[in-house]
Amino acid sequence: MELKDFVRESLVQIAHGISEASEVLKDTSAHINPKNVYVNGDNLKNYGRLVNDNSFNPVVELVEFDVAVHASEGTETNGKIGISIGSIGLGAGGKSQESNRSESRIKFKVPVTFPVTDKP
Repeated sequence: MELKDFVRESLVQIAHGISEASEVLKDTSAHINPKNVYVNGDNLKNYGRLVNDNSFNPVVELVEFDVAVHASEGTETNGKIGISIGSIGLGAGGKSQESNRSESRIKFKVPVTFPVTDKP
């Protein structure tokens, strides 16, 4: 897999994950990547507040992701060459294999308001 393909697929998967999480939580008071956020520049405890029309403005937290992605490139005695992103399984079954592995990290943050309750 080329670097451009890896970057594209990573961003597509992150965006789809955000969309799917929003869809699953649509009937709750949670918001994934909400619009109308007033950002707290000096408050280290939260990212900001969601600006609503009513008197309650939920706190917007940043959920930080740090994902390790493993890539493996190798050759087997039968002459095949491949690159795999994701979980890597190497086994012995009469094949000899030489491989090079590398690890990349993807870090990103998603603004989220978590579900709230009216209970004190």
